[in-house]
Amino acid sequence: MSRAELVRASGLTKPTVMAIVKSLLEDGIVVEAGTSQPEGGGRPGSLVWFNGEAKTAVAARFGVQSELTHVTATGAVLAESLLPNTADPDRFLALAVREIHRLAGASGALGAVALAVPGFIDHHAGTVTFPALGWDRVPMQATLEDALGVPVGLISLPSAEVVGEVISGAAAERDDAVLVFIDHGIGAGILSRGRLLVGAGGAVGELGHCPVSSDARCLCGRQGCLETVAAGWAIRAEAVSLLGRPDLVRADLAHLEGLRDPRVDEVLDRAAEALGAATAWLTNLLDPSTVILADTQFVQGADSFFDTFAASAREHAVSAELEIVRGTHDARLRGTVQCALELLPQALRPARTVCA
Repeated sequence: MSRAELVRASGLTKPTVMAIVKSLLEDGIVVEAGTSQPEGGGRPGSLVWFNGEAKTAVAARFGVQSELTHVTATGAVLAESLLPNTADPDRFLALAVREIHRLAGASGALGAVALAVPGFIDHHAGTVTFPALGWDRVPMQATLEDALGVPVGLISLPSAEVVGEVISGAAAERDDAVLVFIDHGIGAGILSRGRLLVGAGGAVGELGHCPVSSDARCLCGRQGCLETVAAGWAIRAEAVSLLGRPDLVRADLAHLEGLRDPRVDEVLDRAAEALGAATAWLTNLLDPSTVILADTQFVQGADSFFDTFAASAREHAVSAELEIVRGTHDARLRGTVQCALELLPQALRPARTVCA
């Protein structure tokens, strides 16, 4: 817009608009380019544009390989890269710092970083505990902030998924949503009254470690967790045992459904029913408008599993209005980007904030 158009659109006085635009130009938040011709003729006005590259952000998502995405303040992708994972947290963080520096370049525009990680996040201390890799209270936030000189946010994988879905996915513009995340393990991301729930000590959304009627030992050391019935590691292990096929140790649900084996189908039905019943615990406590089954690689294309899960959740839920939907592709990326953008300077943050 031109300054004259900004005056009309904002309702502010001309001197106020001129002063604000001058300040934004000095900070690099807007730039001047081109002119507009006023209606009725007159002197052309120079146009001012929002400068999305005034500050940029990096969104990193932990996985088999960590994915890093460098974005502008509008979320436009500037660059992407992959980072090999390592069980050594010091080496992992050193590699991450080096790659973030490489992605962001020498412009000095990097303004924030967000990291979506598995395990328990202590948001007060900025630490991550992930027993599967032997990580115990790793000070990820402080280490990255000291090395990069910008604010760093930590977000769980299920939380990143649910944020992505409510920003521009399966639950867009909703203020209350529950996302169920099943892959190797089970977790939940929860949005309540427009805000992401993070909890006091990092255990929020640990649906997989709630007790069910199972005698099996969980990877966490307890007995009878939901994960022993419905997590990826448990489903795969039972399929391998039933069929004597070690190759199924990495199978996804769609592959297992495609075997058309009644024994495996029974395992999948039992897992989906248990997961749906556990999801109903969450819906009965939180009363969300929407339940989302995250679009993880493990559940993609598993139509029968989703149908059984949804039927079980509805059967046990108090609300008759419950909407149960599949998640969308790249929700984790969108959610991690949103987390990072909310850490930028105030003038550059998204209009809607859910993580802060």
